[in-house]
Amino acid sequence: MGLSTTAAYGILFTASIMMLVTLLNSLIYSYTLTNQGMENRSEILQGSKNVIEIDRVVYNSSKIEVWGYNKGPYTLDMNATTVLVNGSVMEFNSAAYWYAGEYEKIFVNSSYSLGNYHKIQFKMDVGDDVIASAEGDKIYILNSTGITAYSYEGSMVWYREIKDPLDISCGEHIYVLNSTEILEYDSSGYYLGAFGENLSIIAIAANDTRVYGISNTTLYIFDSSGNLLNQISISQGKDVAIGKYVYVLEGNEIYAYTSSGAYVYSFTDWRINNATKIAASQSMEGSFIFVLNNHNEILIYQGEEFVQDIELEEIAWNIDIYGKIYLSSSGLYAMNMGYRVKIVDEYGNEFYGYL
Repeated sequence: MGLSTTAAYGILFTASIMMLVTLLNSLIYSYTLTNQGMENRSEILQGSKNVIEIDRVVYNSSKIEVWGYNKGPYTLDMNATTVLVNGSVMEFNSAAYWYAGEYEKIFVNSSYSLGNYHKIQFKMDVGDDVIASAEGDKIYILNSTGITAYSYEGSMVWYREIKDPLDISCGEHIYVLNSTEILEYDSSGYYLGAFGENLSIIAIAANDTRVYGISNTTLYIFDSSGNLLNQISISQGKDVAIGKYVYVLEGNEIYAYTSSGAYVYSFTDWRINNATKIAASQSMEGSFIFVLNNHNEILIYQGEEFVQDIELEEIAWNIDIYGKIYLSSSGLYAMNMGYRVKIVDEYGNEFYGYL
């Protein structure tokens, strides 16, 4: 006896419901497995400990360079790596992969300013009584017999003998003051000429267009080829530096001039009681002036306003600013400007360094 139409539809409906339930259970099970797999993979990635040892962070011609070792155990996909400078995500250039055991450099197009973390990052044993200046991809060391150019890793690039050198500054070329004149070299160490003879100049500062020299009584302004453009009367001249303005240390007072020699402002501060050298940098954001006081502390000013001081563990005879704070006397000490660089790898590991 056959089923009624109603009964047949009932059976089909029940079967459809059972198939739908089975399908839903299968989908839920599949989703659960997939989700668990993704969670497990995420846990694996987050739990994968890789070690990056940041060796040094330097500034080189509008780029911050981060140098370090991948201690492993993993190779890093640099497309999955993030670099932050002072909290901001930055674009960078590097090799496509950072293999375990390799030393690599990361190049970040970035300017810089003053931070708060000032520690010695690296030292160079280059002898006693030296004066250091950094520019581009080199550090230039002046001692009693001549000038030596070093890479930031500390390898000697070239040496030139100079009689009675007194000061050094880098701009379009390298300028070295000796007891009677200013000598000019290119970045490869080739001698180009001399100027400023017999002006009793005791300190110099240079950029791409000007060279400034001071005696105890005069600020001299030369073009980059050594032609005298202007001279301004000063008193108790001790040092000169170039930043937002041209800064001249006169006794314990600091005078600011335009590039052509027009007076802008001057200031002093009770903290400045034995200023020996000053430094500034056109590559740095802001109008910061660094005053080496008593050879054992750095007083930092933004314009005329005091910002902070740094107590030094070592006696310093000279100070230079180029991404880092370069201090020199018995050897070279490269101090952090305090700009933080953070690397986050694809596994979520974070590593910190400072310019």
